[in-house]
Formats: sequence, C-alpha cells, structure tokens
Amino acid sequence: MYHSNMTIKRQIYFSNVRMMLVIIGTFVLSAFVIGAAVHAFSGTLSFKPGAVPRPEGLSALLRLIPFIFLITIASIINNLFTIRLTNKILKPLEPLSEGVRQIQNNNYAFRIEYQNDDEFRPVCEAFNDMAARLEASSAQQKKDEANRKELIAGISHDLRTPLTSIIGCIEGIETGVASTPEMRKKYHAFIKHEATNMKHIIEQLFLFSKLDMDEFPLDLMNVDIGLAISEMIEDSLSGYESRGLSIHLSEMPKGVFVSADVRLLRNVITNILENSLKYKTKESGQMVISAALGNGTISLRFEDDGPGVEAELLPKLLDVFYRADPSRTGSGSGLGLAISAKIIHRMKGSIHAESGGGGGLAIVISLPSVPGPVHQGAV
Repeated sequence: MYHSNMTIKRQIYFSNVRMMLVIIGTFVLSAFVIGAAVHAFSGTLSFKPGAVPRPEGLSALLRLIPFIFLITIASIINNLFTIRLTNKILKPLEPLSEGVRQIQNNNYAFRIEYQNDDEFRPVCEAFNDMAARLEASSAQQKKDEANRKELIAGISHDLRTPLTSIIGCIEGIETGVASTPEMRKKYHAFIKHEATNMKHIIEQLFLFSKLDMDEFPLDLMNVDIGLAISEMIEDSLSGYESRGLSIHLSEMPKGVFVSADVRLLRNVITNILENSLKYKTKESGQMVISAALGNGTISLRFEDDGPGVEAELLPKLLDVFYRADPSRTGSGSGLGLAISAKIIHRMKGSIHAESGGGGGLAIVISLPSVPGPVHQGAV
C-alpha cells in the first residue's frame, strides 16, 4: 500500500529540486575535471602579484560561462513547466474532491463535467457511473421503505376489518343477541369465514416476504403452458361463474413448454382472476384469456371488462398494496398482483398491466419458452 505524508505538489517540486541538484552537481564535477585537466597540461594558474595566468587555463574557464548561463535559463524554464504541470495535474482533482463531498452529503445527482481527453477523463466517468448507481440504489431504497410502510398500513387495515367483525359476532353470542340456534349457526359461519380471510391474508403476506427476500424455493419444471392453463381454468371455471365472473378461454398453443413452478403459476392466475372479480362493476363480469407466440416467448393475456385504470396508474398496479381505489374499500389483501409480479420475475418472465380493448384491464404475462419437458429441480 502506497503511503506518503507529502502532497503531490510538494513531491513534484522536490523532485524538480533534486533534478536541478543533479544537473548542477554534474556541472561542478565537469568543471572540476576540466580544471584538473587544464592544470595538468597547462601548468598551475597563479594569481599572485606579478604572476600572469596561462592563457590556455583562462580560456578554458571562460568557456564555462555560457554553460552556467544556459543551466540557469534551463532551471527557470524547468520550474515554469513544473508549475504548469503541477496545476494541470491538481486542477482535475478539484471537481473530484467536490464530487466526494457531494456524495458524502447524499447528493447522488451530482455529476462531474470534464471535457479534457486525458487520463483523468476515465476517472471522472467512473465517478459519474458510481454516482448514478448510488442514485438508483437510493431511489430504490426509498421506494422499498415506502412499500414497507404501505405494507404495514395495508395489513393493519385488512386484518382490522375481519377481526372487528369476529369480535362483534362473539359479543353478540355472549350477550344473547344470537338467541336461536339458527342465529348462532349464522354467527359461527360468519366467524369461520372472516377467520379464513385472515388466514389467507397472513399466508399471502408470508409468501410475499419469502419471495421478496429470495428465500422461497421454486420447484421448476418444463410445463406445457397451454395444457396447464386449460386445466387450471377448467378446475375453477364453475366456481368463478357462480360468483359472477364468466371466463372465456381462447385456443391455447400446444407443445409450447416453459420453465415454471405449477403451484405458484396457479397462484398467479388465481390472483388475476380474484382481482378482476373484486373490482367488476357488472353483475356478471367477463374475463378473456388468450395466448400469443413471440420470438422465443409466449405471452398470456388476461383481459376483463371491468372499469379499467387510468394509463398513468397502470405501472403502479404491480406495486405492493397499491389499489386503484384510493378509499381502499375493496376487499382482499392488495398483495395479489405484487406477489404475481415477483413469481413471474423469479420464472425469468415479465408481467405488466395495460388498458383492455373494451375499456377494461389487461394483465399480460410473458415467459421464455424452453425445448422440452425435462425436470429442473428446486432452485
């Protein structure tokens, strides 16, 4: 590890001084050698009164004067170039230092504007890339924090309502409001229904938390997606029709496989259907399920005839606990689509919401196709 208590500027200056000392030392040594040579071949120069110096020795010394002048000029020029070089090296460090201070103050939007095409440019670009990553990470952290707060608020809301109803029924039984066997049976059935809803909310919350932390293992296998969707819809068709949602399944492609966890894929489809059922405005809602093949993918489209959602709100539907209804008067946990998004992403697919052709809402899922039905195992 390199360590020095001396600044770069001082190091450059001292290096310059050392270089000049070497030049001067070389000059002095050369002068001494020349003087010794003159003394040896021309006799000793005497400056005693009446003595006359030998012309050869005096001429040799006079020849050294231009060299002294040139060394002096070279020293001055070298110092000027050193100062310029020092400033050129230290100048780019100023915006870098300012950038570090800005990052320390959590100003991740700060960027260094450096136009020179030299060795400092990659450093400044690397700093800007780091700042951009920190800005994105900070934004994601704020979003996650907001989601956690919304999660707590949503769970509190969705658990409080059935819990209040259960307490009210129990008090009614205790105070004799439910005085007949039929009334008590009705109250018991209502308590069981609300307790089941609470259990479902807790299970959804547990699943979301596990998926969010990547701690929920997926049992992936190559699945014939058309056959799987058809079987899932056939199993639940009559139940949804009795609750007011008619499902129309278009012809599904055959022999197209995707890598999926069948149990979680069923959870995704159930969440989409339940969401459509919850927000339908007609006595009998309609859901159309279709499929389309793309370049190495298959897209599943779930389109209903409900009230739809404004275009700017569509991306938020997949956020945790987001609901298009701001009053939050609808039933359910509000976790369904958020859980669906995490499941599909874990399956290497994508999911988004868009406006339906008839004014309703469409949820589109895209999954990459795979070559064959080979069991993949847990991941």
